[in-house]
Amino acid sequence: MFWTPRWIASHLFAASLIVAFVIAGFWQIERLQERQAANTAVLARESSQPVALPDVPGDTPEEQEYRRVQLAGVYDTGREVLIANRSDEGTPGFWAWTVFEIDGGGEILVNRGFVSRAIVIGVDGAVPLSSIEATPGAVIVEGLLRRGLDGGGRLSEDGSQLSRPDATLAATTLGMDLVLDSSLYLELDAQDPALTAEFPRVIPPPDLGEGPHRSYAFQWFTFATIGLIGYGLVLRRIARGSEARGDIGQRDL
Repeated sequence: MFWTPRWIASHLFAASLIVAFVIAGFWQIERLQERQAANTAVLARESSQPVALPDVPGDTPEEQEYRRVQLAGVYDTGREVLIANRSDEGTPGFWAWTVFEIDGGGEILVNRGFVSRAIVIGVDGAVPLSSIEATPGAVIVEGLLRRGLDGGGRLSEDGSQLSRPDATLAATTLGMDLVLDSSLYLELDAQDPALTAEFPRVIPPPDLGEGPHRSYAFQWFTFATIGLIGYGLVLRRIARGSEARGDIGQRDL
């Protein structure tokens, strides 16, 4: 009875769903493995000895991102942009990007950290904006190279505020003599003289979690198992019902 055209179509539909669930599960496993491999590479770069510019391993921005860098030079406090739409533990604010002039020549953008919106707009009781200026004089900075995002825009006529961390736009706005690709900037995590003020607050290291891929894979495989067992039970129940009706018909004869 289960090999009529109608039932064959039902079998094919159920089988296609189960196969799709299994494929989706294995796809999530592949995504998990890719994430784990990427995290391993990032950790290796972060834990390596810092290098000076331009001696950064890698030929592309993708290969140079997350490399640890240590530089000597001075901040150009007259050339800085604030990156809007940032937050820190639920507090809205900005990132402070300042041009860093490297000893020996060349420049790079340094993300000095998070500044609360209250400071930037001058809310009563907040520390003055002048208090977050970069350290004057010679400094040594250390941090990770990061890649900016494309598609940023200027939020002010003078370009002092950008809508997102677009390093290329910031470099163009500030007229920089770049030593690396324009998409790269340095995310500060330490400097000498040491940072003492509350703001700018150093950006925490990037999140290296594995994401939801493991749980998604489990869900897809669970759906496939439920579908396989459930469809089998439905067929068994229908078969038993047909047999029972057939037995009744024979007794009636």
